[in-house]
Amino acid sequence: MKKTLLTLAVASAFSISAQAEQFWSDNSLSVLHGSDYEFNKENKESNLTTMTLEHVSGHSWGGVFAFVDRHVAGDFQETYAEISPSFTLAKMDGVVSSVNAAFTYESGSTKGAPFDVSQDNYLYGVGTDLKIPGMDFASATVYYAANKVNGATNNDKQITLTYGVSSGNLALDGYIDYSFDNSEDDGAFNVDSFHFNPQITYNLGPALGASNKVKLGVEYSYWDSQFGKEGQDQNAVSLILKAHL
Repeated sequence: MKKTLLTLAVASAFSISAQAEQFWSDNSLSVLHGSDYEFNKENKESNLTTMTLEHVSGHSWGGVFAFVDRHVAGDFQETYAEISPSFTLAKMDGVVSSVNAAFTYESGSTKGAPFDVSQDNYLYGVGTDLKIPGMDFASATVYYAANKVNGATNNDKQITLTYGVSSGNLALDGYIDYSFDNSEDDGAFNVDSFHFNPQITYNLGPALGASNKVKLGVEYSYWDSQFGKEGQDQNAVSLILKAHL
């Protein structure tokens, strides 16, 4: 039933998109490589390579953010994807520039030691776009998350902040997730979780003679109580190469 509703929601979003004006869009392909990724340490393999295809666009009705990740670390492999349309409910002047209805669908499939995981998560929320002097973008969204992980219910609430600031070819952007009020069926993953994930990149495009951005930089991942499991903390740095298409 949920997948039927999701299909209808995505179809409706694309139908609205086809009938409305698109203001801008950006697509990118990234490769990251780093170490000290906590979820794989039980297999004594903490180096992780991630390939990401990402899309973001702004429309007269709202916006879309979507990406697909492919994670590889030895025998460990994961495919993870998100699609996040937002629909503008009201526009205004001031620090709060709009109020949005937000939806996110998360899907992941993990194979290889130390665990196999299948997840389908549905997040429903309300958010605001913010105009903060000196910043390229910022937003704050509150979600109710209806999660299924390996068939177990894992519902919680989540606050998500996004931000971006740049100066010339140097950019800093990322997100903060805080998950709380967890209702895991078996109680194994039920504490509050905090994830801070910034990227610092430099655009090499002009130096390479490229018309599109080609960014080189680092990504930092600090994840306290990863997936809501107490004591499972992540503190990892990755190199990133990102080409805008």
